[in-house]
Amino acid sequence: MDSQSCAEATPPWAIGLAAVLLIWPVIWNGYPLVFADTGTYLGQALMGYVGWDRPPFYSLFIHALHWRISLWPVVLGQGLMVAHLLHLVLRAQRQPGPVPLVLAAAALAMLTGLPFVTAQVMPDFLTGVVVLCIWLLGFHWRTQGRWERRYLIVLTTLAVVVHQSHVPLAIGLAAVAALLLGFGRGPVQAMRGFGRMVAPTALAVVALLAVNVAAHRVISVSPFGSVFLATRLIFDGSGRAYLERNCPEIGYRICGALDRIGTEHNLFLWTLDGPLYTDLGGPKAWTSEARAIIRGVLAEDPLGVLAGTVRNTLHQLVTTASGDGLEPWRSQPGPGPVIARYLPHEHAAYLASRQQTGELYPFVHRLTPLHIGAFCLGLVGLLVLAFRRGWTLSELGLATLMLAALVGNAAITGGLSGPADRYQARLLWLSLFVALVVLRPKLRAATGQKDSGLAGAGG
Repeated sequence: MDSQSCAEATPPWAIGLAAVLLIWPVIWNGYPLVFADTGTYLGQALMGYVGWDRPPFYSLFIHALHWRISLWPVVLGQGLMVAHLLHLVLRAQRQPGPVPLVLAAAALAMLTGLPFVTAQVMPDFLTGVVVLCIWLLGFHWRTQGRWERRYLIVLTTLAVVVHQSHVPLAIGLAAVAALLLGFGRGPVQAMRGFGRMVAPTALAVVALLAVNVAAHRVISVSPFGSVFLATRLIFDGSGRAYLERNCPEIGYRICGALDRIGTEHNLFLWTLDGPLYTDLGGPKAWTSEARAIIRGVLAEDPLGVLAGTVRNTLHQLVTTASGDGLEPWRSQPGPGPVIARYLPHEHAAYLASRQQTGELYPFVHRLTPLHIGAFCLGLVGLLVLAFRRGWTLSELGLATLMLAALVGNAAITGGLSGPADRYQARLLWLSLFVALVVLRPKLRAATGQKDSGLAGAGG
C-alpha cells in the first residue's frame, strides 16, 4: 500500500478525535496542565530572555500557538502532533485508517500516562516523539511522501532542540538503529539511514550553539550544564569526599558552605535563598568552579563517579510515578504570575482548575499502578513475541529503540542529573503502543490463517 493511499485512508477527523483522547485531562481539569518550569517556558518568549538552565525553543514553539490569547491551543497542538505521529507509525506498519488510530489512542488514553504528558505545557511529551521520529526516519523513509519527509525532519529537530538531554538520546538512538540497519540491509543502507536520523540532531546542535553564543557568549550546547553534574557528584558522595579532602586548600567558595548545602540536590539547585544563590553567586557565577570540581573528582575518583552514575541510572530505571509535578503551582515557583500578567483573562480559570485546587495530583498519582501495569503488559507482549519467528527488521528496530530509549533516558537524566519520577514516566507509554503496533498484524494474520484452515476443512 503506497503512502498516498494510506494517507487518504486515515481522515483528518480521526486524527482530531485521537488528539482529543490524548489530551482528555485538560477537559476534566478545566485548564491546561502546568509544571513549575512552565512559567520559565512561557516567560522566555514573552519577556525576551534566554534562561541559564533551558533553551528557548519550546518557549518560541508555544508562543506561536498561544499568542498571549490562550494556552488551550498549546495542548491542542501538542495533541494533534502526537496523534498524527501515531498515525504515521501505524501507517508504516500497514495499519492505516481511522479504526487502528482511534483504538490505539483510546488504549493509550485509558491505560497510560501519555495524556498527562501531552496535556501539560512542558516539552516532556517530545521525548517519546524523538523515539518514533528516529524510527520513521531510519526504517520507513521511503514510505513517506516528500512533504512528510520534510515534516519529520522539522518535527525531529524541534523534539531534540527543546531539551539538552534529547541531544545525546537522539544520537544514541540513531547509532543503535544504524547498527540494526547494518545487520539487516548492509553498511551502505546503514550509513544512509544514520545520516537521515542524525541530521535533525545536527540542526538542533547548530541552533543551540547559535543561541548560546548570542545569549551567553559561550560556544556550548549546554553552557551551564556543569552546575547540574557537579551538584550530582557532590550529593552522590564522591564530590563531597573530594571537597572534604581538599578544602580549604583549593580555595573554592563552596568549601565555606558545605555544612549548609543540605541533603537534597533539587533544593540546592532551586532554592533562591540557599547557598547556591547566596554564597556562590548563582548558577552562572558558579559554573567555572563547578567545572573545576568535576575535573578534580574525575581525576581522583573516576571509579566512584562511574559507580554513582550506574547506581543513579539503575535507580532511575525503576523510579516512576504518574503525576509528578502536577501538584498546585499557584504562585512562585510556577506559571501563576506569568499567566496573571500576560493572560489575565485566563488567570481565574487557572486558579479554579482541579490542579490548582489540589484535586488533580492525588487522582493522577493513584493511576500509577495502572500505568506501570500497562507498561509491563507491553513488555510481556513483546517478550512473548521475541520467542516467536516472524519479526521484520522494522518491528525489531521499533522494539529495540523503545528499550534503548528507556535505558538511555535513565542514564542521561537520572545518571547525570538525579533520579525523578517524571523522567521515566514520560516514556512508559511507548511500551504498550509498540506492543500494539507489532502484535496486531501478527494476531490478525494468525486469525486469518486459522479461519482459512477451518474453511478448508469444512469444504
